[in-house]
Amino acid sequence: MENMELVKVTKENIEEAVSLQKELFPDENGRANLEASLMDGSVFTYALIYEEGELAGIIGIYEYDEDHESAWLGWFGIREGLRRRQLGSKAIRRFEEEASARRYRFARLYTDASDNDAAIAFYRKNGYVSELYMNPDDPASIEYPMLIFSKSLTFDPLVPWNSRNIHLTEQIDLQNRQK
Repeated sequence: MENMELVKVTKENIEEAVSLQKELFPDENGRANLEASLMDGSVFTYALIYEEGELAGIIGIYEYDEDHESAWLGWFGIREGLRRRQLGSKAIRRFEEEASARRYRFARLYTDASDNDAAIAFYRKNGYVSELYMNPDDPASIEYPMLIFSKSLTFDPLVPWNSRNIHLTEQIDLQNRQK
């Protein structure tokens, strides 16, 4: 039987988290987000995912100042050799449980809209509904098409994101400054 453990990212294991994030998302740099999670009062929380003592993935939860009803999934990924073993579904359920415990009404995430069929199918299989993200105040949304996936964590109907700003341009600028 699988034995999944989540270990919070701390000063002691942040380099391991950064290394894993780069392995899973080689074209992106999440160091600034991971470091921000170490600051007191941060809206970011990240954890390393272990299965049977083996480092298997990473997962995060955060919110936007403009919306305190939605928990956002951040830097979520499972290592290549450990996929298709239900570990990702198990981890996303833990994310949803944590979001519910923090009294969020909705779980949300964004991911690339193209060349990302496996992730898109995974989120849909786990009950998430997608919408295209296009926001004229966020120029990167035109250059990098994204899908917002959402799921209600309560018995309330799902409220679509409706392309409210997710600050994609700022996130890309932050990553580029870290390179």
